Amino acid sequence: MRNIDKHCQLEIKLQESAMSIESLGQLESSLQNLIDKLELSRMEIEEIKVANTQLEQENAQLKHELHAWNEKVSIILGKLKSAAEDEEDIETEQQLESATT
Repeated sequence: MRNIDKHCQLEIKLQESAMSIESLGQLESSLQNLIDKLELSRMEIEEIKVANTQLEQENAQLKHELHAWNEKVSIILGKLKSAAEDEEDIETEQQLESATT
């Protein structure tokens, strides 16, 4: 009877060991999946950082171009205003000349 009890205990321990080994295998598999996902996330983050840097550079360039265009438009508007004032001055002079003649 003792041998049967020892045999049963040994069998139970073997089953527990097998379950522990199986659990460790599942844990290892889960950890490997997590590591793979983390590595993929790191690569995606790096790609996003590179894209972000490129977009920041492009944005800075576009801001520079916008500033240059704003300056050009301001110069043109200044010239138009000056030309309009000159035209008004000429019209005023012509009116004065026709009034005096």
